[in-house]
Amino acid sequence: MHSGVRSTNVLLRLGLLLALAGSRPALVVAQERALGDDYVPAGRVFSLTGSCAVTVTPDRAVILGGIAADAVLPLPAIEQLDRQVEAIRGVVQEHHGTLDLLERVRTVKTPAPGAHEAELPFEVVQRLQATFPAKAAVDTILQGMIEIGLDRFGDAVLSTDGSNRQTVVRFRMTDFDARLDALEQRCTADAWRTWCASPAAAGACPTERPPDDLEFQSLNVRSLERVLRPDGGVGHWEFTISPTQRRPRAFEFLGNVPVHLTGSILLVRRVEGSR
Repeated sequence: MHSGVRSTNVLLRLGLLLALAGSRPALVVAQERALGDDYVPAGRVFSLTGSCAVTVTPDRAVILGGIAADAVLPLPAIEQLDRQVEAIRGVVQEHHGTLDLLERVRTVKTPAPGAHEAELPFEVVQRLQATFPAKAAVDTILQGMIEIGLDRFGDAVLSTDGSNRQTVVRFRMTDFDARLDALEQRCTADAWRTWCASPAAAGACPTERPPDDLEFQSLNVRSLERVLRPDGGVGHWEFTISPTQRRPRAFEFLGNVPVHLTGSILLVRRVEGSR
């Protein structure tokens, strides 16, 4: 038994000397011979890439704006505002929408130069958003809301100078995360098929479906179209998803239009060594 151990040690030392001399393969051979049946080759790591596409379409139309009411004192202004809000709520419900009341802001307006007012008029502004199905008659609804008292538009409800255009109607997707999941699954399936058909797989594809142990690295997404953005400008809708980053929020659209997204995924496949 002692002679076998000494032989093993001799072979290992010989392999180490050859490695120091710049012959790493000799070290591997020496170790394999010394360990015999106990030798297990190291696992291999493969990079898998795939591509995919999906079409996304907004499913909600949102009217953004606010109502302002003026008075010398706060309570009369608030009473007037409340009546207008309830009237707008009726219009929203009539068109199967939902009304969300956001901030209510109280301000005192500075008198115009040269004006002689005994007291500064009080103003209260209610910011709101009304949400409808994307195919709702938003122009008809918007006109009804304006006739009732909607006089502030977009997000800048406190601005009254009218120097900047405000986007009143925007379109959103409520199932954006589900769409991204579907895109990732399609890319993963394509990457698995591509790898299984490559020489690197060498028959190591036990199933047609991607295994659960594939390691996600990144997913790059880009729209084929250039789209208008609510904050100004026009460009492709693009972003990257990785394990260490939070998913992006769904972008808002200025029109009820479909957008075609293309994706490219990077995965890691680890193949363990076998005896």
